[in-house]
Amino acid sequence: MNESRLRYLWLGSSVTLVTLLLVVVARDRGWWTLLETAPTSRVGIDATAPSAAAHAPATIAGPLEKQPAPPKLTKEDKRLERLRSRLQREGAIPKQAVIKFKSAKALQEFLRRAAGRKITILGRLDALSAVRVAYNGLEQLRDALGADAELYEGVDGNYVVKVPDFLQQEDRPSGAGSASFEGLDFFAAIDATGDRSTWGLGVTVAVVDTGVFDHMTFGENQITHYDLVNDGQPFNGHGTAMASLIAGQDSQAPGVAPASHILDVRVADSQGYSDTFTLAAGIVQAANAGALVINVSLGSYGDSQAVRDAVAYAESRGAVVVAAAGNDHTSNQISFPAAISSVISVGSVDAKLQQAYYSNSGQGLDVSAPGVGIQSAYGADMLVIGDGTSQATAIASGVLAYAISRGVPPGDSAAAWLQQSAQPLSQSADRVGAGLVQAQSK
Repeated sequence: MNESRLRYLWLGSSVTLVTLLLVVVARDRGWWTLLETAPTSRVGIDATAPSAAAHAPATIAGPLEKQPAPPKLTKEDKRLERLRSRLQREGAIPKQAVIKFKSAKALQEFLRRAAGRKITILGRLDALSAVRVAYNGLEQLRDALGADAELYEGVDGNYVVKVPDFLQQEDRPSGAGSASFEGLDFFAAIDATGDRSTWGLGVTVAVVDTGVFDHMTFGENQITHYDLVNDGQPFNGHGTAMASLIAGQDSQAPGVAPASHILDVRVADSQGYSDTFTLAAGIVQAANAGALVINVSLGSYGDSQAVRDAVAYAESRGAVVVAAAGNDHTSNQISFPAAISSVISVGSVDAKLQQAYYSNSGQGLDVSAPGVGIQSAYGADMLVIGDGTSQATAIASGVLAYAISRGVPPGDSAAAWLQQSAQPLSQSADRVGAGLVQAQSK
């Protein structure tokens, strides 16, 4: 064999060897399908049939088609979205808004615009330059407000407000937080025993609630009535219960401060429902009528600017607002207006001085008061024993009325006194606040 033939054979063998090596590497690295020239047998597929993919023409991806840009929002669209985000929140009454204006002139301009746009004025609160309106469509409200945001301070939802559930003995579970005060034993727990006939003398306490009946526990001319609902329906008995715990004079339904005067400001209907605008109006009415203590044993989980403004208005006139923390046994949320920092928020304890089984917890809880097995008046001529932060709040308001009648300055000083004189309890502040209210600080 000559030298050139040997070179040819060696070269051919080398090519074969390299090809085999490529095949092995291709299989090991998952490239086999790219190098494969013969069809392979797979389950359910004829190995002799030509592969459709093998004969498909190659396609080359062209440049991506440019997607059309989303339409830009106009100024009117942006204003509409801002309104939607403010008004369509959980707990807000559909198609209602509360608007606060920067001036009386701005309010009048809005009323002029609203007249032709199917905007219904449901209420005015001139002390706060605010109105409550109903609208058919957000576009109509947007157009009535106009483009000049300098004319108004804010637009807010009108949230549902209700009295907390009135819990009775059959609702009470066994276990922690359910020990009853057995009617009237709570007086001893708050150090309010002995002769209380002059407690609260000269102090007006507003009960912003469902209305107060002229129950036999109240003295002649002890109650002044304001009805902001005016629906012609019978009163819910809740407000009467709160008023009796503050100022009742009968031995079966006594109050902490029986010499105080009750200002009945009805803001809730016969089912115990109201709204934040009407609540704000009630607080303003109470302040204008001279109340030094404003008891709010109802609430909402909607944070209303109108209510905040009403609280500030009342405080500027020397009043203290006292509100219920709520009966939903939440672990990190007290209801409004109790959640407003300047409002005295009140939770409940049972007869063993443990947080009541239903009482809300949360940062900002100020004090606690008895709220399990509490006896009070109810309706026109009844008595009831019930549980609730409503009762606890009324008891705390009675203690404040007593303190102011004994010389504690009203306003911030009275609020500070209530916390400083409270009896410390074993549980954390988010559950019981500074402790159990005490009528006579030891």
